[in-house]
Amino acid sequence: MKNLFLTVLICLIAPINLLATEFHDALGRKLTLPHTPQRILSLVPAVTEILFALGLDNEIVAVTDYCDYPAAAQKLPKVGEYADPGLENILLFKPDLVFAAADMNRPTLVRRLETLNIPVYVVYPHTVNAALKTIRSIGDITGEPSKAQRLAASIEMRIDRIQQQLPGRKRPGVLEAVMLQPLTVAGPETFGDDIMRIAGGLNVVPTGPSRYPTWNSEALLTIDPEVIIVSTYPGQPDPEQFFARWPLLQAVKNQRIVHIEADWIHRPGPRIILGIEALAKALHPDIRIDE
Repeated sequence: MKNLFLTVLICLIAPINLLATEFHDALGRKLTLPHTPQRILSLVPAVTEILFALGLDNEIVAVTDYCDYPAAAQKLPKVGEYADPGLENILLFKPDLVFAAADMNRPTLVRRLETLNIPVYVVYPHTVNAALKTIRSIGDITGEPSKAQRLAASIEMRIDRIQQQLPGRKRPGVLEAVMLQPLTVAGPETFGDDIMRIAGGLNVVPTGPSRYPTWNSEALLTIDPEVIIVSTYPGQPDPEQFFARWPLLQAVKNQRIVHIEADWIHRPGPRIILGIEALAKALHPDIRIDE
């Protein structure tokens, strides 16, 4: 009878335990979910794009003010700014999973949500490979691993197509101007740096104390990049007019100031492949990309 009682007890408890799943986020934090999330709140624009790409539109209950793609994301309820969303606003939506970013969301916010028993999955896609890993991880945690695998694999396939054409080509020196006033550039170990490398360029910014240093005229003229990447933001000057002040720059003389959509190279989501392909085509005009 005792053994029978134990068997019945295990059978009753087992389904509950089997439903709970453990995950580890980008910071190595462990979180346990009792079921597949049904009320997801995204504090990360790139994650919002990934969720929509995985067909999880109906599971997203709210996003930040900067989650503006796809168009449907603009219609979702907002909880505030990317870096500093309102805790009270988050709680209003009763999420069973919150996505946060290690480099933007305050650790205190993450800890506060955890004390309120709200699971928080932190992402940190600081390279293209990390972005692809993030896509797969989000697929796992949201119950859509197959869709995530297909999405990541399709991006990898298009990257491989570019990579196969790069051996033997000269890599031009590239400067990514993240901001024009003041002139702020992307240094080594940045997401832009990784995209330049994958697209067949060579980042001309040397290693320094800041990953995003501010440059003066002397630094710009000394480095003399062959190609300058710019993304236009509201309130920033016209890039051609801005760099026309240095007519001796190679990039200016050869008209190689390249405009690329900011989100394609700064937002580590599904559209990074568009940025990589656009830059690869600008650096190597005869390169073939997927149409």
